[in-house]
Amino acid sequence: MLYQRIVEPGVPWKVQETTHLYELEIKEGAEIIAPEGKFLTLTVDGVGKPIVPGKYKGDIVMTVAELYSMTPHGLHLNFAMMAAHGGPIPEDLNTPVHAAAVVSNGKVMEKECVPAILQGGSFDGKEMDGVYVASSEEDFCGLVVDGDGKYTVKNSRFDLEGNGHDDWLGKGTAVSACDNVELEIDNCQFFYSGVTRCTVQASNNTKVVVKNSDFINIAPDGSDWVGSFSWQVGFMGHNRVTQLCDNADVRYENCRIHGNGWGLMSIDGTGDGKPRPDDPEWPKDLKDPGYGVTMYVKDSELTLTGPHSHGYGAFCIGDNHITFDHSKVDVYGYPILLMGMEGKGKFDCINGSKITGRRFGAFVIDDDNSVLNISDSEFDTGKSCICMKGNSTIVNIKNTAMKAGNGTILQLMDNDECGMNQADFTIPVGVKDVKDENRDLASVSATEDVTLNIEDCNIAGNFFNSTTNIRANKSRMISGMGKLHDTVLGVVPQPPVDAPSPMAMRHNGNDLDGAKNLGLNLKNTTITGVISSADQKYREGLGRITCENLMELSNVTQSAQPTVNNGVVVNLDGASEWKVTGTSYVTGLVLADGAKVTAADGKKLSVKVDGVETQLAAGTYTGTIELTVE
Repeated sequence: MLYQRIVEPGVPWKVQETTHLYELEIKEGAEIIAPEGKFLTLTVDGVGKPIVPGKYKGDIVMTVAELYSMTPHGLHLNFAMMAAHGGPIPEDLNTPVHAAAVVSNGKVMEKECVPAILQGGSFDGKEMDGVYVASSEEDFCGLVVDGDGKYTVKNSRFDLEGNGHDDWLGKGTAVSACDNVELEIDNCQFFYSGVTRCTVQASNNTKVVVKNSDFINIAPDGSDWVGSFSWQVGFMGHNRVTQLCDNADVRYENCRIHGNGWGLMSIDGTGDGKPRPDDPEWPKDLKDPGYGVTMYVKDSELTLTGPHSHGYGAFCIGDNHITFDHSKVDVYGYPILLMGMEGKGKFDCINGSKITGRRFGAFVIDDDNSVLNISDSEFDTGKSCICMKGNSTIVNIKNTAMKAGNGTILQLMDNDECGMNQADFTIPVGVKDVKDENRDLASVSATEDVTLNIEDCNIAGNFFNSTTNIRANKSRMISGMGKLHDTVLGVVPQPPVDAPSPMAMRHNGNDLDGAKNLGLNLKNTTITGVISSADQKYREGLGRITCENLMELSNVTQSAQPTVNNGVVVNLDGASEWKVTGTSYVTGLVLADGAKVTAADGKKLSVKVDGVETQLAAGTYTGTIELTVE
């Protein structure tokens, strides 16, 4: 048995079998080769190391293991098909998994495992208990579980450093669940340092329950990672902590999840579960891409912070159901990010939770008829509590406190998000909205407009609607999404500005980027503030927003202005009151018996309907309604 080895340049070392050493020196230019179809893992005292030049001493094991490949499925298949534009699946998307442990259909894949890196505890086809996995090798996975059956990971810890290259496909995860696995994780710790690398991934039809566990994913500041592909929604940072996709269900209970990247609870790749009927190249023998996902977060603490971080707590995109139940969510950016597609997105319940947004609380963008439910909770934000743009969404708020740093509870505004591969947003300085004489400003459509139903609340703050028909986000310049995505997809051009979109086909030609009416329905609720049509202004002198000044996105100041195309309809039941603090412009006012509209702080309220001084009483008022206080 060899105890020492020096690998010189020009003389490749082909490691035929697992080798134990006490000392190893790899000189610059030296080459170490694995047998064909296999990979090498270097461990020193049980810790994985990248195989790079240097001197190593201790309990050294060079493990030879077989590569483990899974048939493309779920997000793998979805992404591959998109990359191929309907053609064959590219080979680079089928890169085999390099992992410490692999379990398939309840059986340990012994030839694919690296025993030297599984420190302490026990590990078999049903359970991993008390195991420590540590590595600084890039893209190295801790545990992959696929196939059918149940599996448990408990009392274990995963310390993984180094960059990942494709967290979409679950490379470099601590624990990855695929196919139909039912996985439980209990009392585990996950400590990550690296870019674009997730701790836990749930995909396909898996059901994952995580309890009493800690997640920390910290990417090095100043990383030169090239993936700033989502600047158009204000994302900054180099990682997301967890990932959920396809048709998986996850439940996090009594967990602490911390990151410094662009997201904590990420969702990708949900689909309708059916082969694309217009794609003859779709491989009919492969699994469908999924039916949507469910995420339940209970009694947990979520924190996203750091000087290079701005992103989301949970991202509801597509066919998703998400719940925050008695949890604390403290995020620099958007604790709640909703982008439901075709009305499938549902933030089913924000219940009994504390939402702290260092900018906004809930951010709703490009949303097509989703529902956001908030109850028995508290919002405390640096800017507006709710920011909406390019959406038609229903928000139900019950018994919830809201405190906005800029005094604005609802910031309904024009969409300044142009698309993932756009170079800039040009602010329409000096452009005026033109009144559409055919537009109905006195009614609110559940499918075309924005509705807030507020019950059992006492809220001080403003509700503004500054949407227009200017549609400045349609004036755009094609750019890239980052090296990874541009390499795989190319720089994908967008359709012409006047080309119909799938969303426009669903909404009689309206792509939801134009003017909206705001419906505000109050039940046993008091609002103290301005409720009004408004304008929006960016920072003085600012004309263009790019990835270099992305924090200017959504960063507008709204003020009450007479209505053009942005109607506001306020409906108060008999137990509700609107205490008006400043001039407000609405287009509809419905007052039940007992409803009150008064001036705040004992001032005098004046109301004009179509220019005529009016004393309010129970009934319905429509037209140009101006409320002023003196």
